[in-house]
Amino acid sequence: MNQINSFEGKKVLVFGLGQNQGGVGSALFFASQNAHVRITDLKTKEILKSSINQLTTYPNISYTLGEHKTDDIDWADLIIKNPAVKPGNSYIEYALEKGKRVEQDMGIFLEFVKPSQIIGITGTKGKSTTASLIYEILKEGRDTNLRGGVVLAGNIGTSVLECLNRIDGDTLVILELSSFQLEAFDTHKVSPHWAIITNIYEDHLNYYKNMDEYISAKKIIAKYQNSHDFLFIKREDPVLNNPKFLTGLKGQTIFYSSTDLPVDFEPILKGEHNLSNISAAFALGNNFNINPKFLLKSLIHFKGVPFRMELIKEWAGFKIYNDTTATNPNATVEALKTLGSEIILICGGMNKNMNYRELSCAINRYAKAVYFLEGDVADEIICDMADQSIIEGRFNNLEELLKKLKEDIRKKPFYFKKGDIILFSPGATSFNMFQNEFDRGRKFNKAIDSIF
Repeated sequence: MNQINSFEGKKVLVFGLGQNQGGVGSALFFASQNAHVRITDLKTKEILKSSINQLTTYPNISYTLGEHKTDDIDWADLIIKNPAVKPGNSYIEYALEKGKRVEQDMGIFLEFVKPSQIIGITGTKGKSTTASLIYEILKEGRDTNLRGGVVLAGNIGTSVLECLNRIDGDTLVILELSSFQLEAFDTHKVSPHWAIITNIYEDHLNYYKNMDEYISAKKIIAKYQNSHDFLFIKREDPVLNNPKFLTGLKGQTIFYSSTDLPVDFEPILKGEHNLSNISAAFALGNNFNINPKFLLKSLIHFKGVPFRMELIKEWAGFKIYNDTTATNPNATVEALKTLGSEIILICGGMNKNMNYRELSCAINRYAKAVYFLEGDVADEIICDMADQSIIEGRFNNLEELLKKLKEDIRKKPFYFKKGDIILFSPGATSFNMFQNEFDRGRKFNKAIDSIF
């Protein structure tokens, strides 16, 4: 890896701290390099308290919170833009007009880590699970000749910049990549040596103009590959297998499918969608020539990642699952299909310009009761529900919803029975009530612990 010594004394503006690790990781990285760091965010100090508390050891960090200022743009030598900042942001446009250097943390990362070291995973759903599966099968280094070890980072909650001190020229880096982060790959005109796309469904249509633009954003992961690189795509995905999508891509295409797994394969991780994620990791493992017996054993015993259909508690014969990362309707449909009938569903939030008709049908098929969090998604679902008698209410407070649910279970023992499943799978964004889906998931777990 190149020596990181070019930021000392530089004025670095972190544009959007956020409450995941990306902004914090950027601030910590540049502060540790003796840069002058300033953080600006529209959120207040109170809202960002948990992130700010991680930065208190560095006196070279200052803040502009609750607003953005052009003075901060003028001050900066380098601006690190939060990946979720929408195109056309007036302050970023101002920065570009002023000739300022604007990057994502991923863009800085790509200056120090070669594409030949990177396994990149993107897709609408399944990114974190697939990335974690691949990390599990590679971290032992068995049959892989990995001299420099393996690092897992990206959109999975670990800042790429915080990982740089653990990476040398022989380290393999597994990156979960959102469509927003892939913009940095486009800017630097590189793609990972190994690129995996799990699937593409409707999502983020409040950010992208249309589905074609969203698909193009995902395609960046393979856009700059050459004939020595590898692209893994799901065989059954209609978007990925469309000739239009594959046109112009130069990497060696490897199709994977759950049908590639042994007939008697029975993993701990349940659901057809997870079999697809497992098959992606299986295909990657085969590409690395990992011993098949060891590979399958690792895949069978993988238990999953937090907040993705995670069994968090068993109470009075009821199993309670936290699936807060279901931020679109397709994810909640998959959760319902996987867990089967007799489900008490908690869902709702804000729409991203997506269609909820399929989820409405799935709710009527699999759920015996549904409790809605406040937001416009409830209206979308309800209008297409054939049986609205299972609706138990709409709530603008998660604790009140859970208290009502617990009360209903006690009042209706012949309807709510042992063996039923309580599934928290919103199928929507969380920004009307929570900072993000992870904040939502943590608060759900905390509320469950105090109420059940």
